[in-house]
Amino acid sequence: GDTIQAVLDSDYPEDKLEVIVVNDKSSDNTLEEMKKFGDKVRVVDNEKNLGKSGSLNKIAKMAKGDILAVVDADSYPNKESMRQMVAYFEEEGVGAVTSAILVKDGKTRLEKLQAVEYTIIAWNRKLLQFIEGIYVTPGPLSMYRKEAMLLDGGFDTKNITEDIEMTWKILKHGYKVRIDLNSKVYCSSPNTLKMWWKQRLRWNLGGMQTMIKYRRLIFNPKYGMMGLFVVPFFITTFFLSLVGLGVFFYVLL
Repeated sequence: GDTIQAVLDSDYPEDKLEVIVVNDKSSDNTLEEMKKFGDKVRVVDNEKNLGKSGSLNKIAKMAKGDILAVVDADSYPNKESMRQMVAYFEEEGVGAVTSAILVKDGKTRLEKLQAVEYTIIAWNRKLLQFIEGIYVTPGPLSMYRKEAMLLDGGFDTKNITEDIEMTWKILKHGYKVRIDLNSKVYCSSPNTLKMWWKQRLRWNLGGMQTMIKYRRLIFNPKYGMMGLFVVPFFITTFFLSLVGLGVFFYVLL
């Protein structure tokens, strides 16, 4: 409910804003929360569980606009974020734009550490933009050109980090990816080590799936910075992180 309200509070022109919310076979009162907003939103109640990727592919074809914004259910965009982000699509060839993702209400020590991490990640992505190297458009708030999103069937339903795979697909097809640091979105972060570990495990397994899928692009100049930088960079940092994790546990033990 709070996520939907944050989107409706956007200063994006009302006559150009279409809000579609998906209930993907939730077992709680998600559907009831959605219906509270009446005709302000269009409710899609899936008959069977499609997952995030399947749900997004379904509603992308239903949406009327040429630009589609994706917002996760635990994320809260600032009111000006979508209006600011859409301006980046004026640049020729831009297929996706992402935002600065920050931690909402970081209270525990773990959440505070993630708040610092998320800020560093946002600045890192801005630096990567200058070499056409942004490799992920995260779920809390990212916008896509509809024609780019629907390429190759849309989001990969078999990939558990669909936002990474979508970005690589967009880059593969020659589109550019941008980030606006002034467009902020606040998301709930894991507040226990178990939740944090589960999240990071999913990120890494999904990253591995994406690397395997696009492995033939590595050092291929045909795909520009996608082949010459993004894939090699991602693979290198992935294995370095595994080495770092191994060293950490070795020292700990």
